Amino acid sequence: MSKRTRRGFAAGMAEDEGSGTMAGVALIMLAAVLITASAAAGHLVIRHAQTRSAADLAAFSAAAAWWNDQESPCTVADTVAQANGATVVECQADEPDDGDVTVRLAMDTQVPLVPQITVSARAGPVECE
Repeated sequence: MSKRTRRGFAAGMAEDEGSGTMAGVALIMLAAVLITASAAAGHLVIRHAQTRSAADLAAFSAAAAWWNDQESPCTVADTVAQANGATVVECQADEPDDGDVTVRLAMDTQVPLVPQITVSARAGPVECE
């Protein structure tokens, strides 16, 4: 090899120096973003299930209390919701003959883009056939 060829090769290597480091950093950043996004999505799925369960339980408890003339259904729903870490957004009790209670609960998620999850549930007696 001539001196020119060696110098040209060495000069080309100097231009690429550090490019592998930048590609590695970009790959690590991409992996961190993907792991964070999947962790946030998993957290939202869990919180939605918790909110759904709390709403179902609050609606069922409120309907049972109303059916048995024990207490105000919305007071019962609020107590059950607070015990499960949720807040009642709306509570509606239908006519006394119908006995259905509709409850809408909200629960904090601690995820910046989706700060709260809101779920509705309805419970009441079913006529026997």
